[in-house]
Amino acid sequence: MLKQITRVVAALAITAAATVTTAGQAVARSEPTGTFCYQAHVQNIGWQDWRCDGEWAGTTGRALAVEAVRFHVQPGSSIRFCARAHRANYGWDDRQVCVNGSHTTDQIGIDGVNVAMEAIMFASSPTMNADAHISNDGWQGGAAYVGASEYNTLPNYMIGTTGRGLPIEAFWFQVA
Repeated sequence: MLKQITRVVAALAITAAATVTTAGQAVARSEPTGTFCYQAHVQNIGWQDWRCDGEWAGTTGRALAVEAVRFHVQPGSSIRFCARAHRANYGWDDRQVCVNGSHTTDQIGIDGVNVAMEAIMFASSPTMNADAHISNDGWQGGAAYVGASEYNTLPNYMIGTTGRGLPIEAFWFQVA
């Protein structure tokens, strides 16, 4: 009887965890259809469907790191967005990528090599709001202003952490 109760409780816990990890995520889309879209490559899962305009990408409660991110703006859009990744055991990538109405899609991080992304530094026009869910910490409560960058003249912001070894598990971006 005790074993049976334990199995039922375990099944309910798994069901509750699955419900929590999908809450707040958007309807699946194989193509980017919003104003500003992003796609996460997640450890042991691969590329997820596109998320747009404030929907969160990645997972929570599963201890799975985001390894790479693709960004997309609609052709002809006035949005300019630049980003670079801070990766585990590597640091800041040497390369910053920018997307805009004429160069609409690009990627930071590397998929398929099992290296966690720990932070994303970004600059945009217009300004973007963003947040990241960090392993063992949860949602950060918004992006932090980090000042000027050698790569562009826009104000730079960061989600995630550096120097703590804590991967990003989920994130979102939205035009302010």
